[in-house]
Amino acid sequence: MEIAPTPARRRRKSRARAWLLLAVLAPVTLLALIPTMLGLQRYVVVQDSMSGGISRGSVVLERVVPVSDLEVGDVITYRPPATAGEKGLVTHRIVHIDGSHLRTKGDAREAPDPWLVPIEDASLPHVVLAIPFVGYPFVGTVARETWLAVLLAPTGVLALLALRGAWRHRRPHPPASHGILPSRGPTASQPL
Repeated sequence: MEIAPTPARRRRKSRARAWLLLAVLAPVTLLALIPTMLGLQRYVVVQDSMSGGISRGSVVLERVVPVSDLEVGDVITYRPPATAGEKGLVTHRIVHIDGSHLRTKGDAREAPDPWLVPIEDASLPHVVLAIPFVGYPFVGTVARETWLAVLLAPTGVLALLALRGAWRHRRPHPPASHGILPSRGPTASQPL
């Protein structure tokens, strides 16, 4: 009679952990690698000025295009002029184009931006796709590194659990006795 040293239940747990790890890592990997391989840039929308079109916390994927290819209605990301008083990049919709400037407006705002965007660059990032809610960890006042640690900690724990399960299967297990005592050789019976 042959006794299996490893119950099938452990294998199922290990597979479940591997699937869970894959379910967590796959979207993050796809969001990080696929856009880069396709030549796209990623930005996180941190203000509500585009609500209605692109909500706060969305990740926008953008392709750099020549300014001559831009049209009224396109959404672009750019650095406002220094005189605008805005910090960082702005993602807004083009509402007017003339030969040397662009006028933009946030979808949630009633009036266009008070500044003109000079067309100095030969190209600008044009929004191709917006993925809502994915960028929320990077929107708040908490430091970026803190959010990365919060996101990577569970991923690390899942990876360690998967490795632990794989390590258990590689170690030799003592044979299970299942209540059968090992034989100590032949025994002699003596009459009483």
